[in-house]
Amino acid sequence: MTDPQLDQHEIHPDSGAELHASDSENPLGELLQADPRELIVGPNIRRQVVLDQGFVRSIRDRGVREPIQVRRRAEDGALVVRKGKRRTLAAIEAGLAQVRVLVEPDADPEEDSAGQIERIVDQLEENLHRAGNSEAEEVAAHQQLLDLGLTAGQIARRTHTPVKRVKVTTAVARSELAAAVLNRYDIPLDQVAVIAEFDDGSEKGVEAVKALTVTAQSEPAQFDHVAQRLRDQREEQRLVAERVAELTAAGVRVVTEADGASPISGLRPSAADPSGTELTPVAHQACPGQAVCVEVRRGWGAREATLTTTEVCIDAEANGHSARWDNTSAAPAGGGGRPGGRMSEAEKAERRRVIANNKDWDSATTVRREWLRTTFLARKSAPKDAVQFIAATLGRGSHDVRRAMESGHATARQLLGMDAVVDHGSTNPIAAAAETATPIRATMLMLAILLGAGEQGTGRHSWRTPSSETRAYFAALQRWGYPLSPVEQLVLTPDASTTDAEQAGGGADGENQNATDNETNAMQATGQEVDEATGAIEQNVDADTVSDSHREDG
Repeated sequence: MTDPQLDQHEIHPDSGAELHASDSENPLGELLQADPRELIVGPNIRRQVVLDQGFVRSIRDRGVREPIQVRRRAEDGALVVRKGKRRTLAAIEAGLAQVRVLVEPDADPEEDSAGQIERIVDQLEENLHRAGNSEAEEVAAHQQLLDLGLTAGQIARRTHTPVKRVKVTTAVARSELAAAVLNRYDIPLDQVAVIAEFDDGSEKGVEAVKALTVTAQSEPAQFDHVAQRLRDQREEQRLVAERVAELTAAGVRVVTEADGASPISGLRPSAADPSGTELTPVAHQACPGQAVCVEVRRGWGAREATLTTTEVCIDAEANGHSARWDNTSAAPAGGGGRPGGRMSEAEKAERRRVIANNKDWDSATTVRREWLRTTFLARKSAPKDAVQFIAATLGRGSHDVRRAMESGHATARQLLGMDAVVDHGSTNPIAAAAETATPIRATMLMLAILLGAGEQGTGRHSWRTPSSETRAYFAALQRWGYPLSPVEQLVLTPDASTTDAEQAGGGADGENQNATDNETNAMQATGQEVDEATGAIEQNVDADTVSDSHREDG
């Protein structure tokens, strides 16, 4: 590093400061200030110079911090650049009037072959042995700048780092657990930033960090799926907790799905009442089993979470109620088809499986559509087998394609980032884009139309009773690089626990559950690994790398 005292001197080519070694009579060179436009760029092994804007901005703001190494040409005394070609050109582009140069002590070392060998070796080694900062070092440095009072925006400006990048590094820096994960494991920074998102100081947050850390190491392709499911679970728990608190404060008894209570919509007041007689909320007020169950349901596309409050009866049979319909096949799910609407343990387990799989499907839908929008449809060209997929899909003429056409390809427009609503009589934006598109782009638009149709045809039923069209759609996505989640894999390989009725198309009522059995089993099987890999993160974070202020906003 340059001696800071040298910065205080105005050194010009005609009044140079000669540097000497403290323990030798051999001069080290002459440190000067020179006009970069007057420097002559000599022979250099770097053929193509790329001056990224961040580098030029850094040179403009902070100058050339490391002196450019030059030699003085014997015949005219001109300064010829030996090392620092990129710095020289950046200084010229930045408009600097003066830069630091270090003149080698030899009169003209480039005249003989020995001097040329030294120059080539120097230029090679200058970058060959240069190591950049690791992501952990970058995060730690940004944390130190936060501690010193800079904001994320100021760090971005001072270091010429993209704001988006600094937001990620500072988010990681503020989380003890995430910073420790980054220091200890080889996990990409963007995934560590997601881990930081869940470090909220709670026990559930710590468990989420553990699950994400293990996933990032063992199944990185599933990371987005696990993260989205955890996000959805967190949001669902927040919504339910708020609603339960309101109901409890109002004196209403609230039960959970696991309590096995029966919705009163599937009950009649008593067996003596005619089949189909409704047990109304008013009639149920005096029942000792009166309660409500709060659940989260997601609308189309799994985008919006809404709360539903269902009135139920705890132990309907003991309270004198009976199944609403004598024809048990017409009894709603949750009633179990028996008097009083009670479910067997096997039916309860199946309902939990369906609920969990449905929620997994909702989360996977968010990930899948984000992948389609930001990764696949952002491609410049279609996959090699795209034309075959297009021809086969059009040839089948499925209901999904026909329905998508009738809706003006609303889902495809969303995936393409176009307006989802088209006024009556106006041109569809996909059609407008196709009119001026190149053949390559037109192919991508046609592919987007059919992918939108396939996506529009999916839903919570797809993991249980996938159509041949849905199977073809998911097989194509998998071929093209989309990592199917466990519940999406059931579209291509039906779950062994799926009932014959479901395989035939009947399906089971209620919310979807396969509570990610595969994921749960994997987490149990690697429980010891989770504790060993991340348990120390919560209690033994290295004080030298993670400061107590990581949880503070910077």
